[in-house]
Amino acid sequence: MKRLLTLLVLLAQTALAQQQQPPSGQPDSTGNRPQQQQQPAGQSNSTWNQKIQQLSFSGSGEYHLGNGDLIEVSVFGVDNFKQQVRVDSAGDVTLPYVGAMPVAGLTATQVGEKVRSLLDGKYIKNPQVSVFVVEYRSQPVFVLGAVMRPGQYQITSNLQLVDAIALAGGLNTETAAGFAIIQRRGREQTATTAQSGGPMDGQAARVTPASASSPGVPAPSRPNESTRIDLRDLLDNGNLELNVPIYGGDVVQIPEKQLERFYVIGDVNRPGAYELPTEDKLLVTQALAWAGGPLRTAKKSKGVLVRYDEKGGRQEMAINVDDIMKGKNPDITVLPNDVIFLPGSTAKSIGYGLLGVLPGTASSALVYGTVRR
Repeated sequence: MKRLLTLLVLLAQTALAQQQQPPSGQPDSTGNRPQQQQQPAGQSNSTWNQKIQQLSFSGSGEYHLGNGDLIEVSVFGVDNFKQQVRVDSAGDVTLPYVGAMPVAGLTATQVGEKVRSLLDGKYIKNPQVSVFVVEYRSQPVFVLGAVMRPGQYQITSNLQLVDAIALAGGLNTETAAGFAIIQRRGREQTATTAQSGGPMDGQAARVTPASASSPGVPAPSRPNESTRIDLRDLLDNGNLELNVPIYGGDVVQIPEKQLERFYVIGDVNRPGAYELPTEDKLLVTQALAWAGGPLRTAKKSKGVLVRYDEKGGRQEMAINVDDIMKGKNPDITVLPNDVIFLPGSTAKSIGYGLLGVLPGTASSALVYGTVRR
């Protein structure tokens, strides 16, 4: 009960102090402007979808047939030879004059050359054979997690990681973490790419695969192997070796970032809970800027950072914001659940009391159930 009363008193004190300050962005009595809330440093992925679109489907590569695919084979000038046949479970198709013929792993061009060689001179002189894929059924890939359209997509030519993400509509930049997990589900095979636009729409797109044997490329090569790809290195730094091939049966998972919080309380413009960036480190001075900066009543040389360990133990560190800004003291990296307290002339004693109950139920009351981003 005593802790709850302490919390309520501090909230009232903070609200009163805020009402006595000039509007945000206006100079205070010292001539300083309150700092505006900034976007978390981990939001560089907001531009990643543009880079994904630039990189995806930029090359070429012919599809390799597999079980379940439907192909059409025709011979110019021979009307009764036009056939649509499906690749059976053994990887074969059956054609007039030719009989059963293995085609799994071949391209449409290679199948056409094989049919031509079997017909030439025996049944038809110099036959002109054409083969194209009617339905792609043999090589599904799965793109799951923090993408705009998670689901199953059919490969229609060579596919790489950014192509798979593009097929699923790109990243959900609000929730996507900075890495991808690729798990091999199917057999080892030649790299092959999914259709553009959405699952099962049959529109082919082609790209040039990266070499899985290139040095430094962490591409899994066997079923049930998985690897983690750093999207920041791939998209921000342009490390295209990480744009690894995706094969039929593979699962591409974009994990959602874990929401970690820190708290800024006391004599600041916007006290509350804030989302801690997952990709870049955040310093105490940046955290104070996110909270709108100190009020004019704040005692910037008397700040306190309270840190909680996994077992619930707490550690207090003195923070002299003035000395940090002058370069006399090093800035401190903010960790999950850190509480930054900047006392004022009237709130110091009750503020220290509040530090004994954060984080926990008091933190949710402090921000009225919201988290600032």
